[in-house]
Amino acid sequence: MAISEELAEYTLGFAFENLSGDEVHAAKRTLLDTLACGVGASQGNSSKIVRNFVKEQGGVQESTVIGSRIKVPCANAAFANGAMVRYLDYNDTYWLRGKLRYGIHPDEFIPATLALAERQYSSGKDVISSIILSYDLAGRFIDATYASPLGSRGRHYSTIAGFVVSLFAGRLLGLNKEQLVNGLGIAGVHSATLDIIDAAGETYNMTKNIGLPYVAQGGITAALLAQKGFTGPTRVIEGNKGFVQTIMDGKFDLEILMRKRERPTIFDTDQKSLAAEHTTQGALNAVLKLVKEHNILPEQVREVRIEVPTRTAEHTGDQAKRHPKDKETADHSLYYVVAVAIIDRAVGPSQYSVEKLTSQQVHKLMDKITVEASPELDEFIYAGIAHIWMEDGRRFSCRVDYPKGNSRNPMTDEEIVEKFRGVASVVLDKERVKRITDCVFELDKLKDIHPLMEPLAFG
Repeated sequence: MAISEELAEYTLGFAFENLSGDEVHAAKRTLLDTLACGVGASQGNSSKIVRNFVKEQGGVQESTVIGSRIKVPCANAAFANGAMVRYLDYNDTYWLRGKLRYGIHPDEFIPATLALAERQYSSGKDVISSIILSYDLAGRFIDATYASPLGSRGRHYSTIAGFVVSLFAGRLLGLNKEQLVNGLGIAGVHSATLDIIDAAGETYNMTKNIGLPYVAQGGITAALLAQKGFTGPTRVIEGNKGFVQTIMDGKFDLEILMRKRERPTIFDTDQKSLAAEHTTQGALNAVLKLVKEHNILPEQVREVRIEVPTRTAEHTGDQAKRHPKDKETADHSLYYVVAVAIIDRAVGPSQYSVEKLTSQQVHKLMDKITVEASPELDEFIYAGIAHIWMEDGRRFSCRVDYPKGNSRNPMTDEEIVEKFRGVASVVLDKERVKRITDCVFELDKLKDIHPLMEPLAFG
């Protein structure tokens, strides 16, 4: 069989009944964490632009656009909601373990699941299965790139999203094996994304927010086309001028792709307690610990030195991010996030206001910060060491290897609920916040997903 045929068979055989209780609970936690990102970003500038765009496009009223009272075709809802989930840089990450660091934000697949599930009146169990399946497939695709990660080839992780989305979308649509294969072929042909949207040495822009959602929109479209009989290349992955040959230059492990992971990907995925690029979390945890323990005030700081893994220094400590001018660059700037952590003793959505981005106090403090690559930290991915020198000569240091939210230092259920409550309470009343939270933790009892989507229609 072709690779796409084997993946289609695996997708069709994926069943809620085979999931463990821990997997089901992890999916619920992940869903609430993802909704925190989406609801919290609903008033962001890029979110408003995308939301207005899909509203103007009109079409069949199938799926809810978060932060509005409108419904649009499911592919467009997935696009708009996905852009919101990515906006805050508050979402989770699965990392390829190895010398070359590369990862994916798998929760960016969840908006596509919700949009299709709402269209199809899918049950909560179907949604949970789709979430676990999307994480599993994404993890296997990323793991299979270990010899030459997508980023090192100039491709964004969204490049694999078309394959993943077309499969779980097809499952929710009830496609048969032949249709799943065709949908995967259609989506895979059009998935390649340039990594300039997340590259070291570059300032960022709003396109970072739609990297995966743009491809996910196409993945849903591909599944819908396949449902109507449209065909795609069966050997899109391994065939002549297919994905492996053209995008990966042959450096892709098909055996890993086709082998089910011993440990579910969702268990190895790291969440964030702070709204900033994932590999800055260790350094930020260290800074916040020092600031709070020693009651450090910004005017008392003479110098700050941050030690981080090599990849983190290259990705978030380059000079293009020394004085960010927009939110998309600021959340990937160690200089900025460390400065606001010292000033506000927090790194959340409110730390990216226009007033904060243009604050002279923030920019003055950024000039006192240096970022250094420390190879000894490379094996930890998220580790960081903070050194703060005071004007009176005192020096404080702290090292954090596994920041809060890391799979080795996970957030509790209550901490995830509080993360959601904290961002949602800005735009939702307490009753609506509770309705959403209750629906998430009782998801497997819902006959269809509408009770969850209804309170997300606001604004």
